Amino acid sequence: MDAWIWGAVVFAIVLVFAGGVAWWLARGCVLTMIGATGAVVGGVVSLISLAVLIDPEAGLRAAAIVTIGAGAWLLAWTLAGGIRGQRLLRAEEESSARPVAVSVPDLTRA
Repeated sequence: MDAWIWGAVVFAIVLVFAGGVAWWLARGCVLTMIGATGAVVGGVVSLISLAVLIDPEAGLRAAAIVTIGAGAWLLAWTLAGGIRGQRLLRAEEESSARPVAVSVPDLTRA
């Protein structure tokens, strides 16, 4: 049982680390930051459930559910942020490829 608990602790720490890296790489993308925040909070809650719950089996179950949920949360929001970033990049490329009509004021008329 001891190895299972240490494995759950390692997974929770990795989840917190992954959320921190996602936050750092987000560069202002709100969707990715939401996913990163959920991952960090989920990892911390998982660690707390392992430390606080008296019954080790209940702690492992709770930690597994929270870790899987937070990992899925991070994946979903990070993918949404990446898709949104690609769409914004394509729209920016399309707008820069179009010729811009510039109106020049007639300075000869007073």
